[in-house]
Amino acid sequence: MSGIRSSFIFSLAEKYASQMLLIGTTAVMARLLTPAETGLFLTANAVILLADNFRAFGVGTYLVQEKEIDRALVRSAFTLTLLFSFVCAALTFAFSDTVAGLYGAPALGPLLAASSLAFLLTPISGPVIALMQRELAFGRIAFVNVSSALAGSAMTIWLGLNHHGAMSFVWGSVAASALMAILAFAMRPELSIFVPSLSRARRLLSFGTWSSLITILNMSYDLLPRLAFGRILGFDAVGLYARALTISQLPDRMLVSALQPVVLPALAAHVRAGGDLREGYLRGLSLTTAVHWPALIMLALLADPVVHLLLGPQWIEAAPLVRIIALANLALAPAFLTFPVLVAAGRIRDALLASLISLPPSFIIAIGAAFISLDAVAASMLIVAPLQMAVAYAFIRPAVDLSWRRLWRALQPSIALTLGAALPPGLLVLVSGQGFALDWPMTVIALAGGTAGWLVTLLNIEHSVKEELVGSTRQLLGRFARVRAPAE
Repeated sequence: MSGIRSSFIFSLAEKYASQMLLIGTTAVMARLLTPAETGLFLTANAVILLADNFRAFGVGTYLVQEKEIDRALVRSAFTLTLLFSFVCAALTFAFSDTVAGLYGAPALGPLLAASSLAFLLTPISGPVIALMQRELAFGRIAFVNVSSALAGSAMTIWLGLNHHGAMSFVWGSVAASALMAILAFAMRPELSIFVPSLSRARRLLSFGTWSSLITILNMSYDLLPRLAFGRILGFDAVGLYARALTISQLPDRMLVSALQPVVLPALAAHVRAGGDLREGYLRGLSLTTAVHWPALIMLALLADPVVHLLLGPQWIEAAPLVRIIALANLALAPAFLTFPVLVAAGRIRDALLASLISLPPSFIIAIGAAFISLDAVAASMLIVAPLQMAVAYAFIRPAVDLSWRRLWRALQPSIALTLGAALPPGLLVLVSGQGFALDWPMTVIALAGGTAGWLVTLLNIEHSVKEELVGSTRQLLGRFARVRAPAE
């Protein structure tokens, strides 16, 4: 538990730092680029992310969850990553102008061509990061990721200030990938693992096929609507919707993105040690919803001032979209646990089947809503998010022997915390006379009230998050005392 808690602390610190850099970069670039320029980059980025998930091919996931690994397996992982990366780079470069022609946007071609360079850098960092995740070495991973994010943000903003438009984001991403490769190798300078070999390729390909299909399905659902919106609604709508998603996913990025790298290694280690997967899942669910749900409710209530602060007044049309999406995301809060739990239970095919059942109808609903309006697209998430989570639970419950009664008992304390956090800002919105468009003093009061409501509720109920906060505080104080002891 101590090792997992330390891993979570490092991962949380890393994600907070990375998200602060992302928020800062987004805020600056939102004032330098038009919504159309932003939408152009995000369309190119959607293509790149789809290709990148094919490139990864589940190799890193396999290294993390496999019970026993050896040097031959790691070499095969590197070789497959290298091959897939070069294929993705070549195809992206070759078809960049073709994709640009489909959109009638010649400026899209150079963005895709330049982005393909990042593929050539990932064969070094990918396997090394996976090995460090397996070892729960999240302190070193945090250093690599934060340093890379800082380099990418600095490059993006510098180019944006020098009027390079959407290309600023592309070269920032390439710079981040380059530094990540350098630092990852510096963390584990083992040249022997980079010797080409395909001796264990069959095992990796078998697992990678299932893992990649799951990832590609999920990424396709996330990104294909964005690509379709560019054709149906225009690049302005793509930029507006993407920025609304960015804001509405801030709680997810600040919490879940910190937990996600730790969950699969922790659950895999737990299972290898003979632990109870059901209890691990319920604890993770309880800890996540205790923070995620209150943050989403407060974001929905304070969407207007948050959008105004982070993006500027020219993006205020995104605020109603943020409000709807944040509420829909309440249903998806536990979604990030689905894949690691099913993989740890040896049911990766169930994870694929769950995606095959829930994602195609979700995609159809989103595209259909796009022919109505952008607001309808956001509202469609109120349907598809509960649908996706219901399908996920249909597979999780038999995998970990989980009853609905036990699930309800695990979630009740988090529901209480959510209501406690929502009450003060909700009342303020109702009585202020300004509705959701609170001024800055009222916004600060609302945030303080929500935080106080969460803390007061936590002190008066039994919740696993209280135990974790106490344990993490003691662990940090213990580390601080050990560091100071030699100096004294």
